[in-house]
Amino acid sequence: MSACLLVLGAAAAALAQTETAEALLDACRDDARSGSQRIGACTRLLEATKDAVIRTEAFLQRGVLRELGGESETAVADYSEAIKLDPSSALAHFNRGNAYDQLGKYDLAIADYSQAIKLDPKEPDYFNNRGQAYDHNGQHDLAIADYTMASKLNGKSARPFYNRGLAYANKGDWRRAIDDLDQAIKLAPDDADLYVARGAAHEELGEEGEAKADYAKALEVDPESEDAREGINRLGGPR
Repeated sequence: MSACLLVLGAAAAALAQTETAEALLDACRDDARSGSQRIGACTRLLEATKDAVIRTEAFLQRGVLRELGGESETAVADYSEAIKLDPSSALAHFNRGNAYDQLGKYDLAIADYSQAIKLDPKEPDYFNNRGQAYDHNGQHDLAIADYTMASKLNGKSARPFYNRGLAYANKGDWRRAIDDLDQAIKLAPDDADLYVARGAAHEELGEEGEAKADYAKALEVDPESEDAREGINRLGGPR
């Protein structure tokens, strides 16, 4: 489960702007337009207004679009400009953390996620994504603590249980990994990746029957799952 992006809403919609700036703001936000069209609108908006609130949103929107387009470095630059304009924006720190994580700059990602948490300690995604950065950085115990907090803040989401299961697996604690993956599967029974992960944990414990069953279920959910097919083949199951 990949890391997620949040986009600032219409916080600035009520501000009095020129008609051109209003149209550009609408175009910058418009999901029906292509990414390049929206980036162009956001850029023209930044050239058209000096309003700090509007500019913060434009930088955030453009940063998200650039990150989705694989341009994480320029996304970082946009999020940094948004943070300069509004240092209290948890969202800007969170999004920059996501971009740093994509770039493999995990210490910088962790610092941004930590600031986002300081500003908004009730948002589970902030803890979940910091946990992923800790995991990527080899700090599995800190990752587990963050996933635990994320699960407490949103017990209906499979993501923190799945991620905590992976963190336990990274530590070689396969039984706890399975316990978390059991819970994740209860919450998201149509996610093939969960069965693959649990199958791998069972396989590590020598529980081949359970592993085969999980890989088979993963293929039932997603017949294109290469990881599940490899697991079945590895254990001598049907091709």
